[in-house]
Amino acid sequence: QLAFWSRLNDEGGIGGRKIEVLIAKTGYDIATHVEKYAALKDQVAMLAHTTGSQQTLAVLPNHIEDNLLALPVTWYSGWSDPALGANLLETGSNYCMEAMNTISYLDEQHRESTGSAPKLALITFPDDFGRDSAAGARYAAEQLGIEIVYDGEGTVIPGQDLGPIAAAAAASGADYTWVATDPISMVEIVGTALQLGYTGQWGVAMVSFSDRLLSTALGDYMAGNMFMSTLILPLGAEADAMDEVISVLTEAYPDRYPSTGLIEGYLEYVVARTVLERASELGDLTPAGIVAAAAQIGSLSYGGLAPSNIYSGDASSTVTRATAIYRPDKSLFDAQGGLEATLGAGAISPLSPIRGFTASQLAADYDFQGPCFVFPTG
Repeated sequence: QLAFWSRLNDEGGIGGRKIEVLIAKTGYDIATHVEKYAALKDQVAMLAHTTGSQQTLAVLPNHIEDNLLALPVTWYSGWSDPALGANLLETGSNYCMEAMNTISYLDEQHRESTGSAPKLALITFPDDFGRDSAAGARYAAEQLGIEIVYDGEGTVIPGQDLGPIAAAAAASGADYTWVATDPISMVEIVGTALQLGYTGQWGVAMVSFSDRLLSTALGDYMAGNMFMSTLILPLGAEADAMDEVISVLTEAYPDRYPSTGLIEGYLEYVVARTVLERASELGDLTPAGIVAAAAQIGSLSYGGLAPSNIYSGDASSTVTRATAIYRPDKSLFDAQGGLEATLGAGAISPLSPIRGFTASQLAADYDFQGPCFVFPTG
């Protein structure tokens, strides 16, 4: 975001005003998030980035009371529910649709090649990400007649012994394993399961994969056996806005590794800039004026870098259902210099497209009335 706000400021800002970015590091801790929010809320016009679903939910009543708009950097399906996502604007699709779309694709491929339904193992975190993703995967399995031969939903706790989980997946006979964890846990599970005789392939949620893992001993294996979902396009993919994005980022950070996360920063910038420009046109750049301006946005596209978002209507009409599928590209990773790849040298995300933004039939027909996973209360 800093690169794009800096460029905008050089061009005159918004309504003659420059944008100042204040950053508070929360450590992904809920209590710290609440504390930092309280310290910042009277200093800012809006929050262009708030990390974590439970962290954001912890201060959502404050966002509403303080009339402060925020962009959650989490793809929890609850943000598409107008009742739950008040004063929040999401970017792209969500964990639930991501799993639904990827497993639908894997099912199609398996049936075409074997004539039978695949068997599925499920391995996820116990948090909003893991549970929301598991809900989409479970729905796809039920609707498509896929047997879940190992149900590891909510079993992955970072720092604990993941060997039993990997062993269970290896022994399950799964044709595919859907993983919704962090990248370090994911690669540990994949490596251990492979050592224990796992013969299937892997479907991996976007935030579970880091292309830096291609530098490990599992790099070639992942490139040949992993289907990676994406909620946004990787850096360097074909899209109308990509050349501009790469140009700005390369000028600002020539020595930076070509992370796909840089694209998410651009999406957040686009949403925040659009809302602020509308508020400026309406003559009210107060936090309340910005919230009012957001209600008038309607829909927003990103030059092909992510599926469009619709910000007005009921839950079923506003939820973004399309996601993409890529494969790790070890050859491109190596050719660009591996971990030494930089934007200044022309490096891009080492991922190869399998399928662009598409909503599977299941996702397109899904009667979305609220979050796929609801946090327990009380």
